[in-house]
Amino acid sequence: MKTLAAVVATLFVALMMSCLSSWGNPAAAANPYLLQTGDIVFEGTAGQQSDAIREATASPFTHCGVVFVQDGHVMVLEAVQPVRVSSVEQFIARSAPGTFHARRLKTPPSQAAIDRAWQWGSTLRGRDYDALFRWDDEKLYCSELVWKVFQHAGIELCPRRHFRDYHLDGPVVKKIITERYGSVDKLPADEWVVAPADLAASPLLGEVPRR
Repeated sequence: MKTLAAVVATLFVALMMSCLSSWGNPAAAANPYLLQTGDIVFEGTAGQQSDAIREATASPFTHCGVVFVQDGHVMVLEAVQPVRVSSVEQFIARSAPGTFHARRLKTPPSQAAIDRAWQWGSTLRGRDYDALFRWDDEKLYCSELVWKVFQHAGIELCPRRHFRDYHLDGPVVKKIITERYGSVDKLPADEWVVAPADLAASPLLGEVPRR
């Protein structure tokens, strides 16, 4: 059976090298965690969408990604525009002070499950970000990507929710909904949704050790 390192190398080495060649010199940022493949990293970011997510979920977390380690480099698969591989330093550099956080499965999955998850995740680089937060694979948003990567390992990190389950009455949330859907009434209230806060609250996850 392939080792995890071999699987990750096969699936992501080309992604990492192509990304590293275009990054230049990313901003230095301290990683306080002993991260390993399969960890989930969370952060709070700036911008109107992030403000709306905070308002809707009552959580400081507005973005998340899945960690993998390749040749000693800690990388993050994340759904931005487009879905891409970033260094953990780049990920942290975008974080609002005090919001970078990492969580880990309490019970590690089998090697076969890990293989399935990474094989699916490796196909996603370059896919567009889904600003409408729809539950299909044509486009992906950050917490949807993370949830589905783990689903392909046979793990449901948390129950899916619906738009109507969040706090939608705030002014920033209403503004984003109106801009993207035309009006609040046009929001598909029954659409399946998973937010970063939902993943962070998963009882399947525990704290990652710090350095």
